[in-house]
Amino acid sequence: MYRKLHLQLTFFCCTVISTILITMTLFSLKLIRDNQSLRQFDDFQRRTADIYEALSEQDNISHAWLKKLTIENEFLISILDNETPVIFDSQNDNSTDNTIFELARETAWETYTLSSTSVKGSGYMKHIEFQLDGIATKKSLASVGYIPKKYGILTVTILSFIPAQFSGLNHLFLPMIAAALAAILILSVCSFFLIQSLIRPLIKNHEQQVGFFSSASHELRSPLTVIMTSLPLLKNPSAAKREASYTLIEKECFRMKRLINDMFTLASLDNGAISIHKESTFITNLLIDCYEKFDVLASQKQIRIDFALPDTLVPEVNCDPDRISQVFTILLDNAITYTPQGGAIRISVLSGANAVTISVSDSGSGIPDEDKQNIFRRFYRCDNSRTDKNHFGLGLSIAKEIIDLHSGTITVTDSILGGAEFTILLPLDSG
Repeated sequence: MYRKLHLQLTFFCCTVISTILITMTLFSLKLIRDNQSLRQFDDFQRRTADIYEALSEQDNISHAWLKKLTIENEFLISILDNETPVIFDSQNDNSTDNTIFELARETAWETYTLSSTSVKGSGYMKHIEFQLDGIATKKSLASVGYIPKKYGILTVTILSFIPAQFSGLNHLFLPMIAAALAAILILSVCSFFLIQSLIRPLIKNHEQQVGFFSSASHELRSPLTVIMTSLPLLKNPSAAKREASYTLIEKECFRMKRLINDMFTLASLDNGAISIHKESTFITNLLIDCYEKFDVLASQKQIRIDFALPDTLVPEVNCDPDRISQVFTILLDNAITYTPQGGAIRISVLSGANAVTISVSDSGSGIPDEDKQNIFRRFYRCDNSRTDKNHFGLGLSIAKEIIDLHSGTITVTDSILGGAEFTILLPLDSG
């Protein structure tokens, strides 16, 4: 499923990247072409203007000068003196060129209404420059001008063919397309690995959810099996057996309730449904209240609970007292559960400049080093020496989630008492 999603997202990104880059490349080529065409047209206008100016000032036109103009500028020039062609080069005898000149003059009249009558009696020359298309499959720039003279009208037509390689931008097209394709390839590869890294947490979360529900189903199935097995005993005529069956069913129901409550707490933490209401709190008061709840249970197992408090007053911590009490309850409950009869538990508090450190250590069997990094995972439990029916491997997960919401840390190390030591660091002002 995730592999297919990975490929689909990669294909989508590649399509978007390709579309954007190719569009930008073609648009850039168009801008370059338009800019070059504009520069060529401006240059054509400038050079033809110089020619018209020179022709208007000369009464006697040199054929050699005209021939030099055509060679230097690569122009085709037609001059009509009162409708009579001025022959200054063999090119003027070319019938194809004459057809082009005639088309240029017709275009000047039909499109721009410029003809010899436009300058009659005015004494001023007029000319127009434009692009002429469709002549022998070539594009050309054309200029048609009329210069009034004492003896009549001088009709000038100038043509300049646009080189095919200049118009097509062949010298830029292939390098730019190659650069765009290379960029598409590089960005596509980067997208593949980027999407892979983005999907990896989803895969991990999915695997955790599958493991969570699998473990939850297993934990729920066990008390349900006991309950269903004990139900027929309620019909037994023996009062002792009915009482034992009732007691067992009641115990398993409490186990299920506790498991469901823990699962609901974790689900609420995941969804952000649990809100943290922080207030200034004395951590030592919370620890004493928690101790009082477990005093009877600790006495039954002959477990000694020692407090190690600093000589100075521990400053108040900005936290949610109910949630932090829940964390202390989880840690102390685990410590009493896994500490053998006659053992000891030590609770210590240290205050620093920016944080308060709380430690709960026991004299139990401890936690192997290979399990320490997994101890806060949901439904994770170590070997049988630290496992019993009343613990589902969710308490420490809940504790870590709550501490994380307070911008604190919780870690586990070996205790000097021989068991495990859980250490909580809470910032004095966690925002």
